[in-house]
Order: sequence, then C-alpha cells, then structure tokens
Amino acid sequence: MPTLSRPAPHALSVLLTRFVAGEIAESALTTVCDLLEETPASAEERIAFARFYLDALSTGDSEHALPRAEELADVIQIARA
Repeated sequence: MPTLSRPAPHALSVLLTRFVAGEIAESALTTVCDLLEETPASAEERIAFARFYLDALSTGDSEHALPRAEELADVIQIARA
C-alpha cells in the first residue's frame, strides 16, 4: 500500500499557528515581523529566517536568537555573495 506524504508546513504558517496557540508572545512575533519588513530579504530568505527562529524556539533561545535589523541585513548580504 503506498504511503502518502504531506509537504512540510510553511515556516511562516507555523509561526502564526504557534502565535495563535499562545506558544509565541505577541511582542516576539511583532519583532520577527518588524525584522522581516526592515530588511531587503527575498521571499526565500524570509522563510529561511522563520525556520531559523522556529529552531531557536525549540532550543529555548528565542530572545537571544533575534538579530537586530542591521545584523540580519548583513547576514543576508553575506549569504548572497
């Protein structure tokens, strides 16, 4: 019997779902959204950052994991080089 596989949920959807479930504070989600809006990130880079933040949440290091907007922009530039 063939097994059906479901695609992994989109990282931004997971962030929103966890916020609605009360697992992510509004201030943290606002900070993540502000970071994404303040940087010249592509859609793929925004999703990668959301995955990074979800990983940080799973290790309990969500507060220290958030870079400043300038730092995130620098990391994006380095990754693009």
